[in-house]
Amino acid sequence: MKIIDILRKDLKIVLSDRKALITMIFMPIILSTILGFALSGSFMSSGDRDISKFNIAIVKNYNIDEELKKVNEELTRGMIGENLNKEEKSNLIKVSNELDIESIFFDEFLGSKKIKRIVNYRIEDEKTSRKLLEKGKVSAVVILPEDFIYDMIINFLTPFRNIVKIDMIGNPEYSIGFQIVEDIMNGFTDRISSIIIGKNVFLETVLEKDVGKRAFEDIETIKNKITNNIGNIEVDINYVTLNGKKTISSFGYYGAAMATMFILFAAGYGSKTLLEERDNMTYQRMVIAGISKWKMTIGKFFVIAIVALLQISIIILYSSIFFKVSWGNIGLIFLISICTVFSVAGLGIMIAGATFKAGNYKITIAFQSIIIQIMALIGGSYIPLETLPEYIQKISILSINGIALKSYLKCMMGYGIGELKLYLLLLLAMGVIFIFFGIILLRNGGDLKNA
Repeated sequence: MKIIDILRKDLKIVLSDRKALITMIFMPIILSTILGFALSGSFMSSGDRDISKFNIAIVKNYNIDEELKKVNEELTRGMIGENLNKEEKSNLIKVSNELDIESIFFDEFLGSKKIKRIVNYRIEDEKTSRKLLEKGKVSAVVILPEDFIYDMIINFLTPFRNIVKIDMIGNPEYSIGFQIVEDIMNGFTDRISSIIIGKNVFLETVLEKDVGKRAFEDIETIKNKITNNIGNIEVDINYVTLNGKKTISSFGYYGAAMATMFILFAAGYGSKTLLEERDNMTYQRMVIAGISKWKMTIGKFFVIAIVALLQISIIILYSSIFFKVSWGNIGLIFLISICTVFSVAGLGIMIAGATFKAGNYKITIAFQSIIIQIMALIGGSYIPLETLPEYIQKISILSINGIALKSYLKCMMGYGIGELKLYLLLLLAMGVIFIFFGIILLRNGGDLKNA
């Protein structure tokens, strides 16, 4: 009997096992769909909010002294000052000098109790901030533009409205933190809007009734409301990913996460088949027929690899068709998949050797019910790694699914082979190590030794 015949026999057995097919093929589809919809906003439910804080860098591209001077000149000699008497000018300048925009943004807003529970911020220059982002030290960079102070004061204290453009730069590898910062900044802009709208309605009303003097006498009251109740002027936030890389949707993340988790069940399923064949006497008949023990082992290896590759292919097609997930370069996805299934098949052979040597299914059962769940947790299959404690993030490199997941996600983001070669080499190395130990176990595995 040739290896291809052994492979055909084993594949028929796998494909006829409905329970196994439901677990290995349909469960990842169902779970990736449920998780994709449930966590589409930020991959995190309200109950998970306190898992960790997110670090951000704030870049101040403005000179506060120069901009305050610019405000004073505008209120004194500019278009606004031309229409005011000396007393009105003096009152408006006094209020503008007392209106501390930085305190409103950094102390009143980012320093509030609710925000401090979620976000830690640090002030850096733009070059340093980008380096921190690349190294994963911060989840996002918020850039406050030139004329930020000037435009904010003009918007707060006058009928005029200047557009304030705040840029955000995010690393697609830390999409959760990026999305949370987005929500926070939207909260800032929404809250300020209500104040500005109210202020404009007040100024327009009193100017229409030709009691402009009273408007500027009451500007102190407006200033106090601003500092006590933070709001926004049309702050335009642009979101740009680091180095032009793509962000990942919840369906993309959990498609890859479930695929890399459930291929471990293929290893678990394949690992018990050798002992099952001995128990039902198929193994003995094959030995009597002169079939080499290594042909049987190679057949099991390729069965696990084919099933795992089939699982990955179905998830990729499903998520691409129904949720428009872009997995990246096809050739690179194929290479990642081959390296992944090689490692998984090697793991299956090692567990098969241990199971056969033990003469019972306890090892396989423990692998499928306990070890896979642990690997899924530390590998990021359930919760994105960036929200977990740092020590778990470090040991994720020890799990096949964790390495494979990182590889698929980087490919989705647009990274090339240069950034992925370490992960691919790790997968291949793991596969070789697993096969090596599998051979040792099978060589000393009772009946198989004498085959």
